[in-house]
Amino acid sequence: MPILPGNQATSLTCQQLYYQLKADPQFYNILGGAAGFSTEPLLTVCNEILCRILSEDMPWKWNRSMVPPFLTVSLQQDYCTQLTDVSWLEDAWRVDINNSISNSNGAPKPIFALETVRDLPQVSTQQVPFNICYIFNSQAIMGAWQPNTAYGCGYGQPMTPRTPIQQFLDVNGNILYIDSTNLGLTLESPGYIGTTITPPGTPYPYGISGSTQPAAPANATPGALIPDGSVIWTVADPNGYAMRLSPLPALNGLCWWIVSRYQRLPQVLTRLQDEITAIPISMMYLFRQGVRAQLKIYNGRKDAQQEYMEWEETLMKAVRGADRQTEDFRLYPEKSIMGQPSPYQDPLQIGAAYPFSPGPWWYLYLNAFAWNLGRLPEGLRDAPAFFSRSLTVEGSMWNISAISVVVCVS
Repeated sequence: MPILPGNQATSLTCQQLYYQLKADPQFYNILGGAAGFSTEPLLTVCNEILCRILSEDMPWKWNRSMVPPFLTVSLQQDYCTQLTDVSWLEDAWRVDINNSISNSNGAPKPIFALETVRDLPQVSTQQVPFNICYIFNSQAIMGAWQPNTAYGCGYGQPMTPRTPIQQFLDVNGNILYIDSTNLGLTLESPGYIGTTITPPGTPYPYGISGSTQPAAPANATPGALIPDGSVIWTVADPNGYAMRLSPLPALNGLCWWIVSRYQRLPQVLTRLQDEITAIPISMMYLFRQGVRAQLKIYNGRKDAQQEYMEWEETLMKAVRGADRQTEDFRLYPEKSIMGQPSPYQDPLQIGAAYPFSPGPWWYLYLNAFAWNLGRLPEGLRDAPAFFSRSLTVEGSMWNISAISVVVCVS
């Protein structure tokens, strides 16, 4: 999986840690004593401490990886991947990949934030996606394979082509999907200017399906390629993770290039010879101190609880140290202006990523204005002046709604 630059591997192994600890008389017996090596309980303790460090609500930069960017498909909500180590999503954004403003380095492609959330339901609303979460590939919404049908690519087109959902279950229970992560796209990929563009990456997985449904062998190896006419399907690991978007990418809408970052699951140590690569060498002091404290608990030492609490405080200091940088680079309102969903609300819940009322803003504004007009003081019942005065605030729905509420309660 892609790992961000700067992630540091370590050369420390569990066996080296074993030698360091066994030199201390208080750990001599529990680590095997004169009998020699003892794998347990050291391996269990090491795995427990790794899990404890990574369970903190802190997006450690050294534990961050990138989800391979993928292209959206009209009306497709879930997108299978080959990832198997997702712990939680940090943040995400969508790129207008076909925007030609970046051609000849004229300007950057438009980028918009996606809100990462814990869970999302299946929806039928078509809009620009603004929420993302992860689910198991086995829980992803699948389509039905269609013979002699064009499975198109959204890149290099004026709008996303109409195409079936690009993932399905074959007759052997394998998940097959079209993998758009190997197309070689970047922020500098040329935008659409009237001529269809074929991305540089190979193999190109899009095309026209054959007349017979493709199938991989039962329990096929994840990542295996399955030809189908000119389409190439990829086998997904059912225990891997898919990305779910909400709302659905709109029919005949823009194709978005989805980029996201995640925190990895803790490394699982199975042998004393395993390198401890889950944390950088600069954090090894914290890992070593935690292992010592936990071993004391296993060994029934009187000072075990005290040392473990001291280690927990050291962990909190490490968390606070990693959290000393400013994080207010964007702000989401938590609730709508009225504090609850509008009576005109569609199935999407108002929230941080969707704080505004749905539908045409002017329709809702006029309804709110008409409802509140009778409550205004006599001197403020000049509707044309009030309406034009409200429209001068940057033309945004949030500001217009805010002006309406402020005036109504004044």
